[in-house]
Amino acid sequence: MTEIRYPDDESIDEITARYLLSLPTPLMPMLYGFRFDGRVIDADCAAVDLTGDRGESESNPIHVRAAQLREVLGPGMFGFGLVFVVFADQLADRPENRHIPAQVRVAAGQLPGSDDLIVAAIMDATGRQWWAVVGRYLTELDPVRIHFPATPPEQWRIGVALDVSLWTAALALDEANHPHLVRLRTEP
Repeated sequence: MTEIRYPDDESIDEITARYLLSLPTPLMPMLYGFRFDGRVIDADCAAVDLTGDRGESESNPIHVRAAQLREVLGPGMFGFGLVFVVFADQLADRPENRHIPAQVRVAAGQLPGSDDLIVAAIMDATGRQWWAVVGRYLTELDPVRIHFPATPPEQWRIGVALDVSLWTAALALDEANHPHLVRLRTEP
């Protein structure tokens, strides 16, 4: 079993708020994989298509790309990151927008105007989350940063928002989490 090494929280926060948000918008959405060897953080990325509905028999595009990044980066990965655009009309609280994570709406309320957003998130194999949200056309402003600590497996829930796929992909990096993830898939 590979031991996962985790960089400090400040480093992950900076990667989320600076490195991921520096990606040119036409390249989004982009999935990143991260590995830490105790000194240096290695990263690789893969474009991911999140448009359109997928059928029940179709694979989750984030999980497909996450598996490809695991092959590239090898064992010991600590987490995944995702950077994507959220359009202003997707911030309205309507059923068709339920895939937009709640924390993105909270961050949008802290930004000037009701602009399109660029969102970056990193989630690690412990379930911790780092978020950074900035206005798409106001990238010179500091992003709104949100951090969520890990929650115990008995409190894990599968929701409908986009971040659930990133969260489960990150948790799957640690073999100790696999029994808990299987339980989530089999719950009604």
